[in-house]
Amino acid sequence: MNQLDRILEITGRPTPEDIESINSPFAATMLDSIQNGKPKNLRDLFPKASDDALDLLKKLLRFNPNKRLTAEEALNHPYVARFHDAANEPVCDGPVKIIVSDNEKKSVSEYRDLLYAEIIKRKKEVRNKMATGGKGVED
Repeated sequence: MNQLDRILEITGRPTPEDIESINSPFAATMLDSIQNGKPKNLRDLFPKASDDALDLLKKLLRFNPNKRLTAEEALNHPYVARFHDAANEPVCDGPVKIIVSDNEKKSVSEYRDLLYAEIIKRKKEVRNKMATGGKGVED
């Protein structure tokens, strides 16, 4: 929650449309408790940053996931494009599915344990898939 508070201190409170876009009643309820703050000017916060850096930051901090840059779009942004080699970087075929429900409140350690368990499970699946040549293992 602290991360969200920090972002909203900069971006201001999301619009009702933006809140609806996250499709999470729990998150919407959490956002009801956040005061309606005025967005801060990124140039004031980061006076030495380049225009490209500020543009990338602004586009990555958009609350609405439909308006926020995807990872691939961010890699093609002028600020980081020179570090991006599309021919030599893997691309995820679809959206990443988070196994933790946004509608349940958990402690930090519970979130961490769930995510670590999922990582271990996925690693085993990948190793299994590699060992069997991709046969008999679901994606």
